Amino acid sequence: MTDAPPPRRKRIRLSPQVYGEMGAICSVTIAVRDRRPVYAEVRAAASAVDVLRIHALRTGVPIYGYCVMPDHVHIVLGPSVSHDIVTFVGQFKNLAQRALWNLGLRGRLWQIGFYDHFLRADEQVERVVPYVLDNPVRAGLVTSRGDYRFAGSFVFDL
Repeated sequence: MTDAPPPRRKRIRLSPQVYGEMGAICSVTIAVRDRRPVYAEVRAAASAVDVLRIHALRTGVPIYGYCVMPDHVHIVLGPSVSHDIVTFVGQFKNLAQRALWNLGLRGRLWQIGFYDHFLRADEQVERVVPYVLDNPVRAGLVTSRGDYRFAGSFVFDL
C-alpha cells in the first residue's frame, strides 16, 4: 500500500480582485490560535486597538467597526487605493502579533487565514457595525455596548 499525499485544502478565498474593489465592505473575523483568550488581558486588547488604528491611518483603509474579543477580532472594513482587504488583514495580524511579543507573549498568535463576509446590496453597514459592536454584550462581558473599550469605529462617530 502506498502513502497517498495529504488532501489539499479547499481554497475558500474569492477572486483577488474582489478584495481590492473600491466601495466593497467586508466583515472579517480573525481567530486566535486554539481560541486562547489572549485579549482578555487589558494591555493586550489595547495594543490590538492601537495597532489597528495606526495601521488603518497609515494605509488609508476605512475601519467602519471593530471589536477585540478575548479570543478573536472582528473588523468591518473596505480596501484603500494601496491596500486590498487580504493584504491589510495579513499585515494587521503580523503587527498585532509583534505587539503581543513586546508584551511578553511568545509563540504564534493567529489561526491561519480569516473568515470574511462581503456585505450584499441589501445589507447596510449602519446595521452590520452595531451588530459587531454588540458582541461583548452578547458574550456577557459587559451589560452595555458603551462599557466595552475595545470596540468602536474609525469612520463613524458612535
